[in-house]
Amino acid sequence: MNQFRNIVCLFMCFVSIAFQSKAQLKSSLPENLKTLQLNVWNEIHDSSVRSDAIKPILDKLQSNGEWPDIDYTDKQRGSWPVIRHLSRILKMVKVYQNEKSAFYHQPKLLTDIKLALDFWLNNDFQCPNWWYPQIGVPLQMAPILILMEKELSLEQLTKGIKILDRAKIGMTGQNKVWLSGNVLLKSLLMRDDITIRKASSSIKEELKVSMGEGIQSDGSFHQHGPQIQFGNYGLSYVDNMIKWIRILRNTPFQFDESKLAILRDYLLNGQQWIVWKNQMDISACGRQLFVDAQRRKARDLARDFVQMETLDPNNKTLYNQANKYETLSGNKHFWRSDFQVQRTPEYYFSVKMCSERVLGAESCNSENIQGYYLGDGATYLYQSGKEYENIFPYWDWKKIPGTTTQQDNKALPVLTASGYHIPSKFVGGVSDGKNGIAVMDYHRDGVSVKKAWFIFNDQIVCLGAGINSNSGLMVTTSVNQSFLSGEVVVKTNKEQILPVESSEVVNPKWILHDRIGYFFPDGGKLKLENKTVTGSWNRVALMYKEESINNQIFKLWFEHGVNPSGKTYAYCLVPQATKAKMQKLEDKPSFQIVKNGTDMQSVVSSDKHWGGVAFYKALKSDFFGGIATDKPCVVMLIREKKGMSISVSDPTQNLEQIKITLKGIYKTGTNSVNCSQVKGHTELLIDLPKGNKAGQSVLIGLTSI
Repeated sequence: MNQFRNIVCLFMCFVSIAFQSKAQLKSSLPENLKTLQLNVWNEIHDSSVRSDAIKPILDKLQSNGEWPDIDYTDKQRGSWPVIRHLSRILKMVKVYQNEKSAFYHQPKLLTDIKLALDFWLNNDFQCPNWWYPQIGVPLQMAPILILMEKELSLEQLTKGIKILDRAKIGMTGQNKVWLSGNVLLKSLLMRDDITIRKASSSIKEELKVSMGEGIQSDGSFHQHGPQIQFGNYGLSYVDNMIKWIRILRNTPFQFDESKLAILRDYLLNGQQWIVWKNQMDISACGRQLFVDAQRRKARDLARDFVQMETLDPNNKTLYNQANKYETLSGNKHFWRSDFQVQRTPEYYFSVKMCSERVLGAESCNSENIQGYYLGDGATYLYQSGKEYENIFPYWDWKKIPGTTTQQDNKALPVLTASGYHIPSKFVGGVSDGKNGIAVMDYHRDGVSVKKAWFIFNDQIVCLGAGINSNSGLMVTTSVNQSFLSGEVVVKTNKEQILPVESSEVVNPKWILHDRIGYFFPDGGKLKLENKTVTGSWNRVALMYKEESINNQIFKLWFEHGVNPSGKTYAYCLVPQATKAKMQKLEDKPSFQIVKNGTDMQSVVSSDKHWGGVAFYKALKSDFFGGIATDKPCVVMLIREKKGMSISVSDPTQNLEQIKITLKGIYKTGTNSVNCSQVKGHTELLIDLPKGNKAGQSVLIGLTSI
């Protein structure tokens, strides 16, 4: 009897809660939520929709509330097409509630909105990818319910709330921001200020510099583990943070305004670096290598900079300049992400690596299914910005520019959302803000090679040493793979223009194509193709149909042979090149490769002003007048009028100190360095950065005494 009584009480409790919840949906708005609701309304209408944009939508709407061009049975995990139904309703709602619209509060439009909404509410379409039920669908549904709250019935609102209930506060990084935002909007509909406070706090908690997912101390962004995600999650993060700062301003739930500095720093010292001439760097796009993705992501970031001018008006000039690619020059090494960028007003260059610490790439939802080598030392040199735009269907994905890989006829393995590491600690770089060096002790699938990039004086010297493999396969190093644009000039014993649709093995002194020069100080066995290639976007992401398309591609690579042992390569990328510039480089090289070995790789400028060295072990060398180190490290040196500047980093990110010994007598005022002079040499005992700064460069000024 008691058990029966308890069951009845429990049932009545549920009924009571359900009744109260429904009552709350139509209750008047408390005073403390009025500003919040107004801000939400203004935010939704911030991206207004033109009246003529919904006419085709209305014309196709069926009498049962569906659109015939949407396959509602589709279970595609990425870019789920069924959600277009909700996005169309949201456009209709924005026009309906826009006082300037010809459709403002038009009864026929209201009927169509309810018709289309009921079709979704009654069918409750769900994608098998968790992101859509918990994030994607509520992102569309919540604004619809909020804007139409007065026009919808209690039954419609209740069904809509049930769908929003799938979003729960949790996870990390941008996923946490999305989920928390969905909970907040649902709670606004429910007049639940307690949960609104909890959800807003959850969003605000993610505006921070993190050792986990989110903004990193070097200005990069991680999601799905330690993986660079500027253009995917990191770009959505910017957009969402701007939105929520605006929505929560002047409410009881607002951000601490000092947190704007974190977002500002992320934009100016992170995101700003990876866009060039309205194109986002391929290495920054994550797995979203879609049609026009590079341009669309750059456009979205440009819009965010414009929005920040209003949100953070004291720094309006900085945001305005950020949208002008030529205003940012220099070198930046993202030590948390194994990623380095060099940019001048004339060109952009980047190298993306991975390690035991940092993931190289991912594939998820049948996206980026060819991206197996995207984190293996991928290099891109942009000048016009058109070099790689939408190149993905035509790429030979086993020859990503900059990578050293084995060649066969098998399909590439498809990565998972967990991505991949390589078993190497010695991956990183050094930077003084103007020049840089990136290094990668590469090991993967039986291929090993020491790779280094020396970036100075508007040239990139690329070295590889100790190329080994016993897989029984050809191993190659890709120099570049871009769209064919204009003639290809090859200089061997004489200059010749390579005919289009040709494929040749060459031992060149230099090659010139599309204002990029390729200089080969040691020659080498290279293969060059400038051919029409047939490709398909379906090879890149399964969301696209299998349709063949053609384009002309320039492809240049070293062939190291089958089962290479101890092989090397050396080449120099020369931006803004001409035949005269390349001939001058051949006649009088602007640099010297001091050593390209497995223990050390070093390059010095011909005028002996600049030098860089990657020490793979403790070593003493005559390099730059004499230098020694007691541990593996990367060192960059520049001779000054009264001494020398030296930049040092620890690619392993495990060391606490490094001792560098230089020939000559110097002093320094740097606090992190113990400087002593012994028998015509200077010993520098350098304290290295720790925690989230491990791997960062230490810059030391030395004065001759």
